[in-house]
Amino acid sequence: MRMLEAGGHAASRPRIVVLISTRIIGGPAKGLLQIVPQLLRRQRFDVIVCTFAGIGEPPSPFIQACREKRIPLRVLRQRFHFDWSPLREIASLLDVPQAAIQTHGYKEAVFGLLARRMSRKPWIAFQHGTTQENLKVRLYHRLDRRVASYADAIVAVSRELADRQVAGSGKSRLCIIENAIEGRPREFPGRRPVQGPWPADGPVIGCVGRLSPEKGQSLLIAAAGRLAMQHVPFTMVLAGEGPERSRLEGLVAEAGLQERVRFLGQVARIEEVYAGLDMLVLPSFKEGMPNVILEAMQQGLPIVSTRVGAIPDMITDGVSGLLVPAGDVPALVAAMAMLVKNPDHARRLGRGATKSLYPRFSPERRLARFEELYGRVLESA
Repeated sequence: MRMLEAGGHAASRPRIVVLISTRIIGGPAKGLLQIVPQLLRRQRFDVIVCTFAGIGEPPSPFIQACREKRIPLRVLRQRFHFDWSPLREIASLLDVPQAAIQTHGYKEAVFGLLARRMSRKPWIAFQHGTTQENLKVRLYHRLDRRVASYADAIVAVSRELADRQVAGSGKSRLCIIENAIEGRPREFPGRRPVQGPWPADGPVIGCVGRLSPEKGQSLLIAAAGRLAMQHVPFTMVLAGEGPERSRLEGLVAEAGLQERVRFLGQVARIEEVYAGLDMLVLPSFKEGMPNVILEAMQQGLPIVSTRVGAIPDMITDGVSGLLVPAGDVPALVAAMAMLVKNPDHARRLGRGATKSLYPRFSPERRLARFEELYGRVLESA
């Protein structure tokens, strides 16, 4: 067997082979980069992360991050999207007395199902939030739900996501493992000194996430236009990339907001963006349990969000943030304007957000849930 790219592996420990196909460090990748080093330090399980890449494709940001954290990594090279040749490599990694497969995504679920049949090792399928940018992606998500229903264990980050994604007999194999956030919470001091490549005209409103239809950034731009008409001082920044970027830039130009709204693209050090914000706004139509909410809570930022996914279970309206109905632009405008005009209330919401973080969203609690899941699945096998 070829040596792994980082670290070694202990054949005496149960092995978890994780399959994920991603280039960017989005929610699922961020969760793995957080939990795998913790699992390795505990030395109860031997964890190997496998990710897919094309022949000759340069290292992605996710691969680079795994290497920086010294996570045992296997890059599975493919000639085309559904090239099945990596199955042999996956099967070789599972060829130890105790092992399990863990998948994140639709392609990974198909490989997981096939690898389980080849190796007779148990399979854990993670279900994440979905995107809706086109018919092909929607069909892929439907495939993921269908194939994952055959897994030995199905994991979701929230009860709401589980109810939406898992049906029938799959519910008996369901496990909820909520996201977590590392680091100490910070108290929001109120109006921050302006940092970053944006002007200093009033408070800085930020939106962090993939530029995709379900994230609702078009509504945020419409709300920005109304704030400008009401002469509310603000600057808005959108951090992230995605298929909606060109359309969103067109909406900004149509509304004459080029001097107020800035697109930052994919940001490597997102904490530097949070450091320059006065509030975070998440106008999504659909979510799972967004890491961006946890990150903003840790920063002590006032948060305005829609009542979707697990967010109403994470934020108490009026105590740790402000919640508005999805798609309601006037409510979004009113909430943002209120925080701009009432900085004392904004600070109270920020303090309420940090107080509600721990112990519920602590890394220690999430680590214990992972170890319990692995132990139970391996024992039942």
